[in-house]
Amino acid sequence: MSNVKELYNQRLISMEKAAEIVQSGDNIVANPVVGYPSELSDAITDRYQELEDVSIYSLFALKPYPFLTDEKVAEKINYETMFMGPFERKLYGNGLFRVNSVNFSDLSSYIKNTVKPDIFIAQTSPMDEDGFMNLGMLGVAYGREAIDVAEKVIIQVNKEVQPVNKNLPKEMGSDHLIHISEVDYIVEADAPVLTIPAAQPTEIEEQIANHIVPLIKENSILQVGYGGLTNAVSYGLIGKVTGLGAHTEMITESIMELQKQGVITREIVGGFSLGTQDLYDWTTATDSVHIKPLSLVNKASVISEYDNFVSINATLAVDLTGQIASEAIGTRQVSSTGGAGDFVRGATHSKGGQSFVCLPSSYVNKKTGERESNIKFSLKSATPVTVPRQDIMNIVTEYGVADLWCQSIPERAKRLIEIAHPDFREELTQQAREAGYIN
Repeated sequence: MSNVKELYNQRLISMEKAAEIVQSGDNIVANPVVGYPSELSDAITDRYQELEDVSIYSLFALKPYPFLTDEKVAEKINYETMFMGPFERKLYGNGLFRVNSVNFSDLSSYIKNTVKPDIFIAQTSPMDEDGFMNLGMLGVAYGREAIDVAEKVIIQVNKEVQPVNKNLPKEMGSDHLIHISEVDYIVEADAPVLTIPAAQPTEIEEQIANHIVPLIKENSILQVGYGGLTNAVSYGLIGKVTGLGAHTEMITESIMELQKQGVITREIVGGFSLGTQDLYDWTTATDSVHIKPLSLVNKASVISEYDNFVSINATLAVDLTGQIASEAIGTRQVSSTGGAGDFVRGATHSKGGQSFVCLPSSYVNKKTGERESNIKFSLKSATPVTVPRQDIMNIVTEYGVADLWCQSIPERAKRLIEIAHPDFREELTQQAREAGYIN
């Protein structure tokens, strides 16, 4: 213990000194959300006038940092997000930062071969008696990939960061740990970690969930996203099935509740845990919960090894051939690629696997006050396709489930029109006829 404590003290410096490590031209990878060292980031940003062409790569920004909002700062410190959170979504139109359409399964390659970080910064738990610091709820997502390739590692130690994978052996190179010998500089800053409330489902989301719940079999492996829809599905399973496991990008409140209610009785694997303090406490205390890197959790070949894998995700729009758009409508970016394609593709190769991509059949345009269909004849110009039609199994609206797996274009169009909002079925049918999709 005395040796690792000595190493710790040798590396411990002030926040200002740590910020001075950053030089012009540096690429910085930062752990996301509750793993993001905000105080260190602020100290680096305070030096913006001394810097040129510094880039920070992270995701889901916690607050409107100056490099997201101030043109003078953004000229010096560029920010690239791997996934948009609420602040990035709100600020995207200002043109001060970049969005990367990277699959989460490719994050390892992205960090090692594209970003090639000079510096990795992260927030961790305090060091233990063996010299290990835990990367916490969000730090495992891509932390180890960055640690292994960054020239310098700066860690912000925060007593509020809770450890994950406590039951796993403490070994050098572990995905959830960083040893003092791997750290170049340490700063200390204690601050509460971000919590977010569980999303409450809408009436339409409850209706969509009612179509999915009866299709989930005993002993299935679940993947669910964040939001009211997936919570509605998850809570709908209570008392109906058991013997489930979870292999999911994000461990949510609903996953915790299913485990407590005895619906999930097998291992729970996730890329990160994000939610309430109760969720963080449970994640830390539950031995069957394991946090692993997103490049592994989201890999289709890993997902397909499970039997009866069930993927449930939301989307923004779908065209009559089954192409889905989950990132943007036209050039209006509202989300990111993330893991939607990874899990849909993995489910298609799972024995007994199912994927459900869900959306309300329509929405009310806030500008015009008119109702518009989310099932489109074609996606709006410049809309990116998040998951191609050949990977789609089921599209679900409040009107039912359209099984598109390995179906022809005419059959896809017919089935999607059947679950469209009734106000738009005639128009969609006419458009499909004019295009030659149906007779």
